[in-house]
Amino acid sequence: MRTALLGSFLAALTLGALAQTASAASPPHYSLSVVEGATTQSEYENVGTSGDVESSKEISIAIIRGGVEIVRDSAKGGASTSQIPQVGDVVTLESPRGTMIASQVYDGLPSMDPTVCAGSVNFSGQRTAGEEVEGGFFSFKLHVDPYSSYLEKTGTGIAQVTTLSGSAYNGNFLTPLAIGQTVHAREVVKTPLPNGAVFTYSSENERPVGACPLPPAPPPPPPPLALQGTILKLTRTTIHKLLKLGLSDVVGINQPGTVTQALYLRGGTLPANAASAKRGRHKLPPALLLARGAATAANAGEVTVHLKLTKRGRGKLKTAKRVKATLITTLRAGRQTLSLPRRTVSLHR
Repeated sequence: MRTALLGSFLAALTLGALAQTASAASPPHYSLSVVEGATTQSEYENVGTSGDVESSKEISIAIIRGGVEIVRDSAKGGASTSQIPQVGDVVTLESPRGTMIASQVYDGLPSMDPTVCAGSVNFSGQRTAGEEVEGGFFSFKLHVDPYSSYLEKTGTGIAQVTTLSGSAYNGNFLTPLAIGQTVHAREVVKTPLPNGAVFTYSSENERPVGACPLPPAPPPPPPPLALQGTILKLTRTTIHKLLKLGLSDVVGINQPGTVTQALYLRGGTLPANAASAKRGRHKLPPALLLARGAATAANAGEVTVHLKLTKRGRGKLKTAKRVKATLITTLRAGRQTLSLPRRTVSLHR
């Protein structure tokens, strides 16, 4: 019986020694992590740069900017610093110090769009091209007692990434985000090293969920199209035809508007603009108004204006043998007014 027990003890001792030897011989797993941003409990949850190895081996991390080492930390099993690298900095991991395991150029990614906000289920932003992105949200519950304090993550949720395109990613949450939560996005890359070792690099961005940005203001309206026009066709006529048919001409206008024309007898003071087709709107100028007319252009293009004689104009022309008159044309569109060059009209019987 005693011999059997001694044999069992020796077998167990041998198996334990073999297990320790196998564990000591297993390839190490190194990790380097950068976490930037803030949480709702940033005074308890720190961001920064850290490195770890699955053993008690010495590990050393450093941030190098422009070839100059700006921070370093070394310790057994794990090292960390609250310093966050800037975009373009090189982050290194050595184990032991002086033996380079891996280095990474920090690109500040992934990032999250402002639309990842309270009341939204959107999860989108920019990523390192070709890398996978994961993310989620969580809440903190702070426990405080006379001897210690600690944070408990509650109310967690995982983002569903649906699209990876170029440097962008898009996805959604199953429930809308809320104020008081922290949202995060992370990239994780595993790289095999010689002799079976593995190096894992992770870059994480986290921030408290805030209010959604206001929609952008609508662009200002384009400036109005400058009003332009010209008299395209002015039909020659006689006093006899004018008395019988009136006067017609064709005017081109580059936008919807109105065309007003007035024919004044030469020899008096002429107004700046053509008189309205409606009687009584403007006081008659000293020059005798022979005829007037107006037309509306629904679109840019040509419009025909028909001028009708006024009562005084008809009386003047009935006894006249020769008349010289001035045609005044005014275009109006919105708040714009344009007077075209005046045209002289010579009439005879």
